[in-house]
Amino acid sequence: ITMKLFMMNLFENKYIAHRGLHFNKEIPENSLLAFKNAIEKNYSIELDITISKDNQIVVFHDENLHRLCGVKENIEEMNYSFLKELKLYETNEHIPLFTEVLDLVSGKITLIIEIKKHKNIGILENKLVDLLENYKGKYLICSFDKEILSWFKKYKPNFKRGLIFESNPKKFEKYNKTLFLYKYYKTKADFISLDYKLLDSSVYDFCVKNSLDLITWTIRNKENYEKIKTKVDAVIFENIIL
Repeated sequence: ITMKLFMMNLFENKYIAHRGLHFNKEIPENSLLAFKNAIEKNYSIELDITISKDNQIVVFHDENLHRLCGVKENIEEMNYSFLKELKLYETNEHIPLFTEVLDLVSGKITLIIEIKKHKNIGILENKLVDLLENYKGKYLICSFDKEILSWFKKYKPNFKRGLIFESNPKKFEKYNKTLFLYKYYKTKADFISLDYKLLDSSVYDFCVKNSLDLITWTIRNKENYEKIKTKVDAVIFENIIL
């Protein structure tokens, strides 16, 4: 019971704004403006981090810059001096450094930090550890990538780690639980961030049976929220106000 209460305290807020509290192209996802909006509403923030060519940790979801910045380059192949000049959609918002986000949030709310799949595991992770060990606020890290989570399990077991898991394409759905169990036992994650489509599945049943702490994603309407709100400890949402 104590551990469960401790973890729920780590989630702190049941409501987690997906890539900040963004809105269409006017307030871009993963922008400082979206994060300011979330802080004002006292929502926790889920954000995505990756690494630039010159080893700067940046806040950005996609592997490629095309969707948000109109540039057909991969983010890992660009130096931050190039990235910082780009605008998100056609706003004045830029791709933030992770340090800018830490300065902005400054412990006001909990950060759920998704580490995107990237090359050379260890470089981003070591830099992230250095930044977070000097940060006074609450944070959780998570990833789809079992190798990233295994790195933290080995080198920084005190960091609270979440395994993000989504449903396989329809013809492979029967392997969902097998794949989940493989990743879970490999990483021994502290919490699970589960695709909401799996909240009526044997994967969900396993999590409940084993008293695993659960976040679900991404809830985009009130109707879906009402269906699942009692099934999980926290909800990652967008395009609605909860």
